[in-house]
Amino acid sequence: MLLFIIFLFCDLLMVGVFFAVYGGKRPYAEGMLLGVHLPQEAADQAEVVALMDTFRRQTRRFYLVNLILGVAVCLVTFWRFSPFLILWCLWLVELVIGAQWLLLGTHQTLYDLKMARGWVVGEPATFAAADTRASAQRRGQGPGLVWHLLPCGLILTTLLLPGVRDFLLTQGSGWGLLGSGLAISLTLWALHAVLSRRGNKVYSQDTAVNQAVNRLERQVWGWTLLLSSLFNAAACWSAAWWMARAHWVGHTAYGIYLVLELLPAAIFLTGMLWMARRRRQILAADPVPLVVDDDVYWRKGWYENPNDPRWLVQDRLVPYNYSMNMAKPGAWGGTIALLAGVGILLVGLCVLFLWADFGGSSVSITSERVAVSAFLYDTEVAPQDIRSVTLLEALPEDEYVRTNGLDDGRRLIGHFRSRETGPCEMYLYTDSSPILAVETGEGTLYFNSQDPAQTQTWYADLLAVTAGM
Repeated sequence: MLLFIIFLFCDLLMVGVFFAVYGGKRPYAEGMLLGVHLPQEAADQAEVVALMDTFRRQTRRFYLVNLILGVAVCLVTFWRFSPFLILWCLWLVELVIGAQWLLLGTHQTLYDLKMARGWVVGEPATFAAADTRASAQRRGQGPGLVWHLLPCGLILTTLLLPGVRDFLLTQGSGWGLLGSGLAISLTLWALHAVLSRRGNKVYSQDTAVNQAVNRLERQVWGWTLLLSSLFNAAACWSAAWWMARAHWVGHTAYGIYLVLELLPAAIFLTGMLWMARRRRQILAADPVPLVVDDDVYWRKGWYENPNDPRWLVQDRLVPYNYSMNMAKPGAWGGTIALLAGVGILLVGLCVLFLWADFGGSSVSITSERVAVSAFLYDTEVAPQDIRSVTLLEALPEDEYVRTNGLDDGRRLIGHFRSRETGPCEMYLYTDSSPILAVETGEGTLYFNSQDPAQTQTWYADLLAVTAGM
């Protein structure tokens, strides 16, 4: 059920974000329609209006279908995780490609229509326009980079709490939470540094308008990234509180941590949508807009200008994104390598979870060792180190948290920690009984088979090898 809820929330959020970013209303603004420069009278032509109406209908249908598919795919989590993951990856790839195909395909059609009808606004620009007064203006740029020391410092100060240090040194299961939190804050800091040092963009012949838009973008980016980092620090402090006070990080603690880590995503999306809306309002009121027809460099949907020294430029179709200048050496190679890396990662995850779902377990019981393995995990115990062997109908009533392993609702594999009895290792089918509990000096080993008779046989073998020890 937990996997279903998590992925359902993620799917609904992704479809909403994609629709807001790629499928939102596309009005005529800044002398452009869907990233193509057009005169106002051309934008009102019947064939252009019909093209945009078709785009809106297809977009609404596409995201409605993907919303239904995203929910339907999550239902597979109640069966097995690996088939769900394969279907989910296919759905995600279809969502990304479909969203781009709809947007870029319509953009290309509109550009071709513009060229066929001769709706060219001036001559294509070779270089980006410059406004030296706007470039020199640096006041009101939002929070400085130094403010990111605050969330990073807050995360590091959790290590000063004696209870946190004791928990990390004795149990070790909290390093991932605090470490990933610090990595997130450092990444947000680096992103803020990159964005704060990019050049100002020229939108108008009026310097005041250029300053207003660039100031808006820097302020929104700056505050959005800083607030996201502060909520990330709050998530780390919530985990640290459980470590220090309860000396335990259980399901409740992980749930609070997850909610606090999701808030930056909501802040980021809200900030970007508000920035786009406010930006349109400022530019709509501009009496002297700067219209530079550089569509030839965006005709394929991405930026490709060998005369432009910039590597990254503000995206034409999604103004709060950034596009790589694909005319730069290595740009295509880097893009292909990135896509190939993501593809290999997704395929590798699917193969791993197929192995986890259908690979089964291996148990070997001899007078010299008791060895159990499944998926990527294995353990070995000497018979003389076994204190007791018990056959249970179910796991003892306790809260078990995975520290390193697999928990897909059907199988528990790897290293776990229980609140009452401490560390344990599990190689269990959760819907099968009985369960073998092997007590050792370092914790408890739980394992079983989907065949109850096989588990009974292992129990007898364990009693035989431990007799008299």
